[in-house]
Amino acid sequence: MSDGGEIDLIVGIDAVTNRAVLERMQELEQQHVNFRPRVFWNQSKGLFHPKISDFLLEDGRRILIVGSGNLTPGGLAGHFEAYAVIVGDQRDEIDIGGLETFLTRHVDNIRGIDDEALERAAANIIRGVAGGRRVRARSRVRRGTPGSGLSAAARATGFDRILVAQVPRAGGRWAQVHFNAQVIQDYFRLNRLETERVYLTRIDANAERKDLEVRPCVYSAGSNRNYKIEIGAAKNCAYPDDGRPLLIFRELRLRCYDYMILLPGEHGYGAVLDLTNRLPSPGGGLPRPITDMASLAGAWPECPLLHVSDAQSEDL
Repeated sequence: MSDGGEIDLIVGIDAVTNRAVLERMQELEQQHVNFRPRVFWNQSKGLFHPKISDFLLEDGRRILIVGSGNLTPGGLAGHFEAYAVIVGDQRDEIDIGGLETFLTRHVDNIRGIDDEALERAAANIIRGVAGGRRVRARSRVRRGTPGSGLSAAARATGFDRILVAQVPRAGGRWAQVHFNAQVIQDYFRLNRLETERVYLTRIDANAERKDLEVRPCVYSAGSNRNYKIEIGAAKNCAYPDDGRPLLIFRELRLRCYDYMILLPGEHGYGAVLDLTNRLPSPGGGLPRPITDMASLAGAWPECPLLHVSDAQSEDL
């Protein structure tokens, strides 16, 4: 878009597309006159589920990418997906008549992002259940043998990384948690701060997921040169006088994490604090070791992050 390219994007809002995604698209639309995001208002009972990308290049080539993967962290990095990539130049005729017919037939259902679309996407944190009743999505707690928290999903995808961080006071603004550059790059996988976000979901003491938090990483270019990510669970919470709070992150997908916060005196605090002091920590500053689920399970078998259901993370 910065070089003059045009993007016309149509997204579904039936299931997992949330309000934060649409608001981010609105921001990009204001920044780039050549970006036109729209939503598909589905009138059927099925999902709007196509994955088709049609690229027209300046030299006359056309590239079609057609496949099964959703443009989500799971679809892009965590699952087995398949795509067909079809390339043609000016001499080749690639028939996209079916796609053009679909767009024409549904022209009234393909609309810009407005308040009505935002409200519909916001409702996607609600799950439909039998009998027409709608309830807020809740995680299913899976209690197994202590120390057996290493889930099948984590083993299968390779996402098994845990970050355990002692949190500084930061002048009373400790909800803006400071991290060093190595943690930001190696654990959170953030390399382009102006565009990339992390997706955080707090897990409470009952191993239940709360609302999704979409957070940028903010770099302070002053004397401290810190990287900061806002943590919702720390907002409006006084910094304790008897020790540092602890944050535990569990990686689910690329830049998607479950997390929980522990305060001094809470169950598991002592064991996790000992873990931060025993393990090597990347970069400078307070201890922030990167470990795995087995190490966390060995230190604190009852940790709710180990027992929350992986099934509920599939929406991320």
